[in-house]
Amino acid sequence: MSNFLGIDLGASALKACLIDESGTSLSVARAAYDTHQPAPGHSEQNPADWRAAMHGALADLRAQNGDALDNIAAISFSGGAHIAVLCDSAGSVLRPAIMWNDQRAAAQAAELAAQGKVEALSGNAPNATWTLPQLIWLATHEAKIIAATEKLYFAKDWLAAQLTGAHKSDASEAVGSLMADRNGAWHDTLTAMSGIAPAAFPELRPSGAKIGMVSDKAATEFGLPCVPVYQGAIDTSMEWLCVAPLEANSATVKLASAGVISLATAQDTRFPPVSYYPHIIDGLGYHAAGMSDCMGALEFARRQFTPKLDAQAFEKAAVNTAIGAEGVMFYPYLSGARAPFWQADLRAEMRGLTRAHTANHMARAAYEGVGHVLTAIWHDMTGKLGQRAKTLHVLGGGGQSDFFCQMLADMLNVEIKRSAETDCAFATALFAAAVHIGAEPRQMALQAYQARGIFTPDKNAHQVYASFHESFMARHRAA
Repeated sequence: MSNFLGIDLGASALKACLIDESGTSLSVARAAYDTHQPAPGHSEQNPADWRAAMHGALADLRAQNGDALDNIAAISFSGGAHIAVLCDSAGSVLRPAIMWNDQRAAAQAAELAAQGKVEALSGNAPNATWTLPQLIWLATHEAKIIAATEKLYFAKDWLAAQLTGAHKSDASEAVGSLMADRNGAWHDTLTAMSGIAPAAFPELRPSGAKIGMVSDKAATEFGLPCVPVYQGAIDTSMEWLCVAPLEANSATVKLASAGVISLATAQDTRFPPVSYYPHIIDGLGYHAAGMSDCMGALEFARRQFTPKLDAQAFEKAAVNTAIGAEGVMFYPYLSGARAPFWQADLRAEMRGLTRAHTANHMARAAYEGVGHVLTAIWHDMTGKLGQRAKTLHVLGGGGQSDFFCQMLADMLNVEIKRSAETDCAFATALFAAAVHIGAEPRQMALQAYQARGIFTPDKNAHQVYASFHESFMARHRAA
């Protein structure tokens, strides 16, 4: 029996997951890297750190289960959207990669939005998270970098190129760059706005297409067999394979570095600024809206406000405090606000503190603050789409918390379901298996799915949360 490898480039760490043909997880490895803030509102990572993380994670997998790693038959990659890697003709990286939560291009995005052309051509509304406004910012502030760019990669594809040498990408990345048309193909007018020559853009291949083989050099360096590498997709597209049954009206809530709510659809109907992306399943698309700081905001609050508590104690402190945290409210806008407020200059706050409040109140307020933003996103999306899913499938590391899942079920007033596997690296490995053996990804997902929790909303708790949500939103109405 062959095994399969999925590599996901997350916002704070790379994860590598090894599975067998049945979709059973065999080994998982994680390697972290730093995010740099060279100026307020800026967020960057060094691609060399991603490469080192892949090396470390694969070495860890080998230490865990070398025989299983030697028996892999295929590899695929996933990663966050909107992250461009600019390289010269030799493939050398020209500058650190600007991350999806970077806010420096807010003015450029606002100008593009006012013009209307980008939204009309792409079907998505410009904001600072998209690649195109970031490239326009670079053309103004670092013109030499744009002029020197002869190869444009996206983060996960740059990482795949370290194994194959391929300069390829897929429709989900093109859409996420804001430089594709409504069908996910490069649009000459939009790519020209970037200032980068057309020849620098990667060839777009369907997700699941073979993009190359692990080279002999890469096999030696990374400890891999020379196997096919299949084109992957952005993380929010790939992680649908942690959901089953996967249908046209499926919905997810992702609790990771970012918090994202996604609703699948068979209809190509757009509701900007809610984003629309191609699904990993043919014939479907999905709407997505997210907040920049989700689990990262909780970790920030823990370190800054309750440094004596570890993550487990921080959650326990929140559990042991009543809803509403006795008036303390946390606004988790450490990287500005994305959906549904779209205010790049909005800042985080811990409000309402008195001498009577304790670490428990601040912990509870941190969880509720993230929940209030997700509630606002949920209300905005369901209002725009005119439909409300009966169930949200939870994804990401935050979904392992029973407390957080139940809190969100109560706040959003919707059932939340959790699978045994909620991580994108697992979904990416599952996708590699499906395309390699010729199986339908939806069926592979159904075969591998194992339920690990159902969280039903408590109506009384929902009414209490709804009252506090009104207070939370009052700040936005006053702004």
